Amino acid sequence: MSRSMVVAAVGLALSLGSASAEDNMVVDMRKLTCSELTRLGFEDFAGITMWLSGYYNASIRNSVIDLDKFALAAKTVKDFCQTSPRSTVMSAAERALKIKMPPSR
Repeated sequence: MSRSMVVAAVGLALSLGSASAEDNMVVDMRKLTCSELTRLGFEDFAGITMWLSGYYNASIRNSVIDLDKFALAAKTVKDFCQTSPRSTVMSAAERALKIKMPPSR
């Protein structure tokens, strides 16, 4: 994914905040499966992967985002999910990116 596509994804995800109540999607990230992730449209996929990045980076107190690395990580998780549809997205991110997500509260 090119830098311009990542910037577009960020813009689209930010614009989702103005959606009407009937358009809102509520997701329990601990339960979201890879199968569900791979069926999402571009805007929702971008929002989910941005949330994952923020959740993980906040846990390690990292406030810097490298858009090229973010795009590669999102693609890596999506590729992993296509081969493991029953995995949860959070466990897929841990395995595909070799990271440890923070424990749930």
